[in-house]
Amino acid sequence: MDQEHPSLTRLQEHLGDQHLQTRRHAGLTTVIVPKSILPEIVRFLHDDPESAYEQLTDVVGIDYRGYPGQPTRFAIAYPLLSLRHNRRLIVKVLLAEPDLTVPSLTGIYPSAEWAEREAAEMFGFTFEGHPDPRRLLLSDLFENVFPLRKDYPLRGAGERISFTPISRDSA
Repeated sequence: MDQEHPSLTRLQEHLGDQHLQTRRHAGLTTVIVPKSILPEIVRFLHDDPESAYEQLTDVVGIDYRGYPGQPTRFAIAYPLLSLRHNRRLIVKVLLAEPDLTVPSLTGIYPSAEWAEREAAEMFGFTFEGHPDPRRLLLSDLFENVFPLRKDYPLRGAGERISFTPISRDSA
């Protein structure tokens, strides 16, 4: 574990001998956790006064298709911010098809609600326990297609055919 980051030391103390992977890149520390303990880890990082990650800044879907050396195709990254300690930490969960389900973090960070809905629509993730899993961005024409996956066609998957082009004169 990367012991330079104070929050990782606290996590190690809290979790005991459970092994977590860490990576450091461009000055940011990422901890990779199993999805089964994601809520426990994030709750600890939020509630622990020495960590105090009171802000979830985003929920980031990642498609590693074609990326060498990745153990799974998908990941979800949760960038956390501690304003009190002026620290950032990224918590990442690796996901493999067909099970792209992770626990929702809306009970810890209410700001996760819209970001989880966006990641669900764009990548096909399921956030277990999410209070409002309705569509947020896409129309019903996007059924079982996920535009931010790398296998999505660059010109669309045919969902635009239903729309009538509008010219400048007719608008």
